[in-house]
Amino acid sequence: MASKKILVVLPPRDFDENEFFTLKRMCEDRGHKVSVASIASGKVESSNGYSIPVDVRLHQVKTYQYDAVVFLGGEGARIYFDDPQARKLASDVKYKTIGATGNAAVLLSQAGVLNKKKVTAPYEYADWIVRGGASYTGRPLEVDEKLITAQGPALAESFANALIKALE
Repeated sequence: MASKKILVVLPPRDFDENEFFTLKRMCEDRGHKVSVASIASGKVESSNGYSIPVDVRLHQVKTYQYDAVVFLGGEGARIYFDDPQARKLASDVKYKTIGATGNAAVLLSQAGVLNKKKVTAPYEYADWIVRGGASYTGRPLEVDEKLITAQGPALAESFANALIKALE
């Protein structure tokens, strides 16, 4: 199996570092390369104060270099809901393997990525998902072809496994 390149989009702050590190570890254990993108440069900071280096700024992402793009949710991910760069990136990769955890599914909805897809997210975002043309399932984890969504950080391992399976 060939190594795949996965881009994880993190907000500048207020995301769950355990979710990120679980995804990164599990993907790298399978031989895949994980890179981090953000609107911030240098480093981003998790809810608990962990600093994670940023490999590429959002506006500099070359989508052809990645096999999958994952948008991690969290309180800080709200900054991406109306961000034109984040929406463009999500729209540009909608035919690749794409994932979103927690409220990051709202960004995919805003970018027009979810039309006619089965999607999950925290219940308070169900209206956003439906407005984006998707079917909100409310399940902990949802896989619809190459689109993987999860309710939140508690499902990090299941999410990572589903993403890896979609890539392989």
